[in-house]
Amino acid sequence: MKTYRVDAIVRRLPWKKMLIAGTSFTVVACALILFAGRAQGRGPVGDISAMLEPQQVRLGDAAILAIHISGEQPGAPTIPPVEGLRFLPIGQNSQYQSINGKVSCIVSYLYQVQAEHAGDFTLPPIKADINGQVKKTAPIGFRVSGPRGAMANPSPLPPPMPHAAKQGRTRGLSQDEENQIAFLRVTPLKYRSYVGELVPVGIKAFFRQGLQATLNSSPLLSGNAFACQQLSQKPTQTEEVLDGVPYAVLTWHTAISAVKEGEYPVTAELDATLLIPQNRRRGLHTFGRSIFDNDFFDNFFATTKEKNIKLTSRPQKMRVLPLPKKERPIDFTGAVGRFSLSVTASPRNGMVGDPITIKMAVKGEGNFDRVSSPELISTDGWRTYTPAVSFKPADSADYEGEKQFEQAVIPLDASVNCIPPAVFSYFDATAEKYVTLRTPPIKVNITPASHKAKASSPEQPGRLASLSGSSDSSGSIAKNSGLAPIHISMGPVVPSLRPLLNNPWFIGAQGIPLGALFVGLFLGRRNRKFSDDPTLLKRKQVRQKIGKSIKAMDLAIAGHDVPQFFNGCRAAAQERLGEIWSQAPESITLADVKARLPESATGVRHVFENADAVAYSGRSFSQAELREFRDVLVKELKNLET
Repeated sequence: MKTYRVDAIVRRLPWKKMLIAGTSFTVVACALILFAGRAQGRGPVGDISAMLEPQQVRLGDAAILAIHISGEQPGAPTIPPVEGLRFLPIGQNSQYQSINGKVSCIVSYLYQVQAEHAGDFTLPPIKADINGQVKKTAPIGFRVSGPRGAMANPSPLPPPMPHAAKQGRTRGLSQDEENQIAFLRVTPLKYRSYVGELVPVGIKAFFRQGLQATLNSSPLLSGNAFACQQLSQKPTQTEEVLDGVPYAVLTWHTAISAVKEGEYPVTAELDATLLIPQNRRRGLHTFGRSIFDNDFFDNFFATTKEKNIKLTSRPQKMRVLPLPKKERPIDFTGAVGRFSLSVTASPRNGMVGDPITIKMAVKGEGNFDRVSSPELISTDGWRTYTPAVSFKPADSADYEGEKQFEQAVIPLDASVNCIPPAVFSYFDATAEKYVTLRTPPIKVNITPASHKAKASSPEQPGRLASLSGSSDSSGSIAKNSGLAPIHISMGPVVPSLRPLLNNPWFIGAQGIPLGALFVGLFLGRRNRKFSDDPTLLKRKQVRQKIGKSIKAMDLAIAGHDVPQFFNGCRAAAQERLGEIWSQAPESITLADVKARLPESATGVRHVFENADAVAYSGRSFSQAELREFRDVLVKELKNLET
């Protein structure tokens, strides 16, 4: 057997090459690990993308535009206006992810795209501010063919079914409802409406008597063709008999408004849990019927069985007609219904510069969310301010009520003797025509700011001549003789010749460096406190975002970009409300603002309403009105912060 010595083998190994190879491998591995860690620490890079589906529709149909924005600080998208197209927001969704401690967000925005006429359109690049950089999408083509034959020659509609409340009775059971222990019905006030018209709707849930039901959700109207108002908080409980069968009935009241024309179904869904009683099994007895086999003991010893059900109402077709373009008033903002207008002013006697309060009330029934402040036909000689808005509903669906506007005006000239008439336009769906309401002018008595003339007392020529020369016969002052006049007073007098070092202000000035030192220590401690407290850091970030939105609003005012201005207003309000409510800012909507904000925060509510109005009807505002919007919003954001 051949043997080997260990020390000889060790001496023969290439130690130098092995050492060099190991060192190189270690350096390369460390570099790769460091590079991978830095690559992961950067987090995802922000981006924006848009998708339109479908890209070819018929006139009257709508396409869906989906915009996806990702990044650490994704901003809201800015859709450039396209002539002939309308972009209606229908919702948004947010997703958050954390990589190595850095949080990124993916926000999806959905819009309905509707065309006013057939043709080929191009959606310009959509921009968004992502992580401090402006990024944009590629242009998207959109083709609209049309018009559809059904819309070109619409068939006459059947007469609308009368409302259940007006009938005084409930119709019998349908074939689908006869064998059901519970079912759901949707009863609109009418089955023919216009785009934007608010139609009251009743939702009824029927349960056979003897059942115990637990509601797992509120009724939900399905379909993307209608916008639904907030349901009444508590349903009314009644009893009805249908075809001889008694039912316990829960009724909710709401209202819907269509966002596009056409014929669409209206249906609702409701999740509930039923407790169904199970009768005790009766046995056979040799000597006849047992004493326990009667209704009393059946009810006492009965058991129940839980059953989860989803109630779905039968679809009710509704025909939606477009608002006519012919004879549409210039000041029309989308109000549909029947309204009346009244205006009062106080005080009627005053001076130039004194404010006068104008109270305007729009009363009636319709979509009050589209009712804007009546406008004065002329503002010559007056300075106007943004009105304060309040709404008093008369029913649970906000269909009837009174919307009040309180506006301050200031006379600029004593020549004005009346407040100009106010006008308000709406579409009467019953008469199928536009109506413009006009109030009579209100007489006022305006006087100048001061009744006394400012009288001046010029110096006498003789005295003036005695000081600086002589006066000739024409009254003009002659030039002096070159000698300075005699001074009869000593001029300014110094009380003492105290040295500078003994002056109190000089001694006090020595405390400025010491004060600067304390300020530096305070700011340093404050910065450390911000870095250690996530709540303060979050508050600082919210303030920075609000400041950025206010700068965007100022740029939009300078460029007279109304949609961009209201986007900035909405973003600033959402940031402040999201901080207060501990909610994602982009998920806050007009319904949340109306339900949760106090009545004093009318400016924020007004911003959301006008932002929707700009997106819906393309309404425009002057630069002066935009500045007033900005001032009111900034003031209310500060109040909400405190």
